[in-house]
Amino acid sequence: MILLLLLMVILFFGISTLLFIGKGDFLIAWLNAMSEEEKEKIDTFKLNRFMGKMMYVVSGGMLLLFLYCFYNYSLVLALALLLLVVPTIFIAIFTFNFNRFRK
Repeated sequence: MILLLLLMVILFFGISTLLFIGKGDFLIAWLNAMSEEEKEKIDTFKLNRFMGKMMYVVSGGMLLLFLYCFYNYSLVLALALLLLVVPTIFIAIFTFNFNRFRK
């Protein structure tokens, strides 16, 4: 289980880096579901940067979960859960309700 969690942390950091440099359009599901006309209205570079930053935060939460497996401090678990739950809710609200990523 610990090895699987470590592999997931490495995978998420890799995906975060791919998104942050602007090459991860194919990883954003709702962007792929749009028609070509709708995609042209979206600033995909800004969207990729935002999602990359948020994925770094989620990856940090997963890294804290990995560290919790060794140290068993409740503060580490609380921070890990905070870094996993809050950004996920923020991403869902922020990307769908605001026109920040429109050109």
